[in-house]
Amino acid sequence: MGPVTSTDFGNPMNRDDLPPAVPPAELPPPAPRGFTARLRNYFLTGLIVAGPVAITLYLTWWFVTWVDALVRPFVPVAYRPETYLPFGLPGSGLVVAVIALTLLGFLTHNLIGRTLVDLGERLLGRMPVVRAIYRGLKQVFETLFSGTGSSFRRVGLVEFPSPDRRSTSLCSCHARRTRPPASSSMCPRARSSKSR
Repeated sequence: MGPVTSTDFGNPMNRDDLPPAVPPAELPPPAPRGFTARLRNYFLTGLIVAGPVAITLYLTWWFVTWVDALVRPFVPVAYRPETYLPFGLPGSGLVVAVIALTLLGFLTHNLIGRTLVDLGERLLGRMPVVRAIYRGLKQVFETLFSGTGSSFRRVGLVEFPSPDRRSTSLCSCHARRTRPPASSSMCPRARSSKSR
């Protein structure tokens, strides 16, 4: 049996072409396996497991209490749970906010609601600074909460902010009928890397 050849490049491959093996003296020393090293590893493993759970619970609690504090002034005292219970009920303001947003969505689906929304958008469209902020936020919300469920399922790499730099982007739609096919994407952050 002769030397193995690569079909892609047509060059013979020999053992002499392989990179030299690393001698055992240059390998990193093995990690210490003493009692303190194991204790440290157990602590770091516990931190990695408990950290995300604790942060998620804290952020959820913060969000619920923030919405409660925001909605509380709009709820009459007679309808607040602490009027009838000896303690406050966290999340009651969040329930009121969800109901109010659902009612607002219901009202904007009919003719009168759509007319009022169009009137408000035309009013905001005439204000120079507010117009840009409103249109940008509206586009982001429509893309994130679209009913199709296909928004931002693909990630792309685009030349941004300069030709020699790349940024990750979220693809929002794909136009197949253009030549060449085009995609629309959104760069959610300014993090970029040098192209290699």
